[in-house]
Amino acid sequence: GSRYVKCTIELEQNSELLKPELDKKVPVIRDIIIRTLTAKTFEEVSTQKGKERLKDELVGKINEILTDGFIKNVYFTDFVVS
Repeated sequence: GSRYVKCTIELEQNSELLKPELDKKVPVIRDIIIRTLTAKTFEEVSTQKGKERLKDELVGKINEILTDGFIKNVYFTDFVVS
């Protein structure tokens, strides 16, 4: 059957100078997160190791679109797979 993921993500930035760029790019960042998550299988996001890989992948993809700084880490403050 089909499953869904509901998660809340916080981005740790390297500098407050990045905040205006992040605010401006929220739709693009959301799109990156959604496309990355929908490409994953249940097995890939249900384990701790899978979540760590997902975090690394999101950091890399988000940093590709940033010019004023970079994301140091992605934190899942809520993560439910159903």
